Amino acid sequence: MAESLPAGQRVLDAGAGEAAYRRLFEHCDYTALDLAIGESVWNYSNLDVIARVDGLPLRPEIFDTVVSTQTLEHIEYPRETVAEFFRVLRPGGRLFLTVPMAQEEHQVPYDYFRYTSYGLRSLLSSAGFTETTVSPLGGFFTRWAYELSSFLPAPGAAGASLASKGRRWMAAAAIRCVQRLLLRVDRFDSRRNYPWGWSASALKGSTQVSRTAHDL
Repeated sequence: MAESLPAGQRVLDAGAGEAAYRRLFEHCDYTALDLAIGESVWNYSNLDVIARVDGLPLRPEIFDTVVSTQTLEHIEYPRETVAEFFRVLRPGGRLFLTVPMAQEEHQVPYDYFRYTSYGLRSLLSSAGFTETTVSPLGGFFTRWAYELSSFLPAPGAAGASLASKGRRWMAAAAIRCVQRLLLRVDRFDSRRNYPWGWSASALKGSTQVSRTAHDL
């Protein structure tokens, strides 16, 4: 997606965390925004703006693209948030986002929702977006390959016995083998209604007005 954007486009990464995607948007005018409270061990020094995504301290219609990856599950007011994305986009601008459907609780206590494709479409349409495309992130088997990561053994402590380290290595190797097998057979899931999560792309048309956005 980043490679498809013309040089100089103004891009807002809403919920950017450590701004890990900044390098992908070097050809754009990139702004990383986050509230900087999700992970105590993260480095938030690369952020351009520290603020809530459900109340963006930004003028209307100043971005060509809004990107939000794995953020909406951490927002207590997702409809207001998507309306804010709509508000700061220029007419003809596009929103790209991803959300989980299956994921363990994380960044607690800031973890509120999981999404179906229909819930995601509802959020986007209520804000005024059109030309919405929602795609699964993998299928049933990809979802379970992800779930198996929870069972990977933690690294051995310093001074652990060789036998103990060997058992951890064997358990990790077995889980990795099963994960690879699950990913290989994922193509046989034609329904794609039980994925790990969803990606979406939506357009702000030139004559649309959000029904829920509010200027700040």
